[in-house]
Amino acid sequence: MKEAGARLLHQVGTLPAAREAEAAGADVLIAQGQEAGGHVHGRTPTFGLLRTVLKTTALPVVASGGIGTSKGLARALSFGAQGVQCGAAFLATAESFAHDYHKQRIVTARGEDTVLTDGFVLNWPKGSAVRVLRNSVTEAFDPALTGHDPERITHEVIAHDGPIPRLRQSTDSPLRTTTGDLEQMPLYCGTGAGEIDAIVPAARRLNALCAEAHDQLRSDRRTPTVGQT
Repeated sequence: MKEAGARLLHQVGTLPAAREAEAAGADVLIAQGQEAGGHVHGRTPTFGLLRTVLKTTALPVVASGGIGTSKGLARALSFGAQGVQCGAAFLATAESFAHDYHKQRIVTARGEDTVLTDGFVLNWPKGSAVRVLRNSVTEAFDPALTGHDPERITHEVIAHDGPIPRLRQSTDSPLRTTTGDLEQMPLYCGTGAGEIDAIVPAARRLNALCAEAHDQLRSDRRTPTVGQT
């Protein structure tokens, strides 16, 4: 990609991975914390990982994981990040190709309604963990949310995208084109779900997120800290 002249943003979940990405020539590091929805690379909270990565690289760093509002953006910028990567906040928009069922579940969910599991692993290597909204499949896992072997999972068709079958415990989430038992499919979502309360146009969410974060940072700069006059 670098040889083709493209700018490369690489997502990492650990400090060693960040160092490897920088050495390989990445232009921007995305520090993904364990609060993120979808496939999660590390097990460190977002802002703890962000702080560590910022201390060890001169590259621009973007924060990812459980961030979907202006408060999270303002906090990341105050740490020294150059921006944030949002998942669920833009999945729950009018333009998103996710199924409306997935979008509505995000809107009504709270952060504690998500779980980290490697049970949705068909199509991926063993141990590939994802953060999803709780459903009947994860409830059947509980308390064994991890340790699932894709070689031992029955290939049971529960949905379709046109002629393409979707399997129970695969990594396929429901799209606009999906029909079938959507409840059993992985509904990717981070712990910031409780802060997303509506499906809106992406531009409206983006503009509000940035404008409110700007106002918050400006207000924080004007507020004296303890001992200041």
